[in-house]
Amino acid sequence: MLNKTKLYWISQIVGWLLYAFVVGIFNIQMRNEIGSELIFSLLSIFLIGLSVSHFFRFAIVRLNWMRFTIARLIPRILLGTIVAGVLVYFLKSIIIERLIVQNNYVFNLAEAFPSIISWMILYLIWSLLYFLFHYVNNYKKEEIKNLKWQAAKNEIELNKLKSQLNPHFIFNSMNSIRALVNENPTLAKEAITQLSNVLRNSLLMGKQKLIPLGDEMKLVNDYLGLEKTRFEERLTIVRKIEKNTEVFLLPPLMIQTLVENGIKHGTSKLPEGGVLEVNAFIQNEELQVIIYNSGYYDKTHQPETGFGLANTIQRLKLLYGDAAIFDIKNDNGRVKTTVLIPKETIL
Repeated sequence: MLNKTKLYWISQIVGWLLYAFVVGIFNIQMRNEIGSELIFSLLSIFLIGLSVSHFFRFAIVRLNWMRFTIARLIPRILLGTIVAGVLVYFLKSIIIERLIVQNNYVFNLAEAFPSIISWMILYLIWSLLYFLFHYVNNYKKEEIKNLKWQAAKNEIELNKLKSQLNPHFIFNSMNSIRALVNENPTLAKEAITQLSNVLRNSLLMGKQKLIPLGDEMKLVNDYLGLEKTRFEERLTIVRKIEKNTEVFLLPPLMIQTLVENGIKHGTSKLPEGGVLEVNAFIQNEELQVIIYNSGYYDKTHQPETGFGLANTIQRLKLLYGDAAIFDIKNDNGRVKTTVLIPKETIL
């Protein structure tokens, strides 16, 4: 396929050649002769029309008219066609009348006006064709962009499902429950209920685009209850969730993924265990979720199967663009994970 530059020049040359040819046929029928003056005049019309239209295009590109809406674009096109019509008229008068035909040209508004109007109409048609081509081309690009976005979204959703339910977590929870069946049946029943809630809510929430923070924390609390049963004294859990944060919307299973990441790569690797702290508060009408966990974050070494953090960043990017913030770093001997959700997502 031709690139846009080649297509532009082919269209320009062919279009103005056809126009010069039509003008030539009309003059031949009127004069019944073909002379050197007519040939040079037609060549001049071709070159003038081509040059002025290319100058018009240069102005369109340089001034970036493509960014304007149709309402703002119309007056600019009309002004451009007026300038082009006047410019062509004077160039044509000087080159053809004075140099080729060698007439003593004198400007006359009554004679010039119809010629300028005809050239304005011609450049108006040229402008409509030019902008129509670009709008159709941009529309196709936007369709392709949307398809790519949808494909990326589907891929992220697939990766999210892979990271939502860690098989090791399920196995570890089942082993902890099995150990409790004889030792503490009441606690075992509570753990089974918590595991059931985690599995059910994970499947239900995974189908939603956004959920309230309050619903997310119910899942997180069940998950942390199971982990507390597993690690016992080695895991200390601190929650600081402001009441007014519960109505904020956020991607489902986001906090659960970050909490799981903190325990998996932090507390579980420390013989003495550690602390997991979940904070949620409103600042500048935006939701901030800050999670601290014991351990050390090494960004140069990430496991190949660690979809959690990558998925969280990608999901935030898809949903909020640059308005959301995700950050993870070491802070005073702990790992600090910060997520900022824009105020537009208040329920």
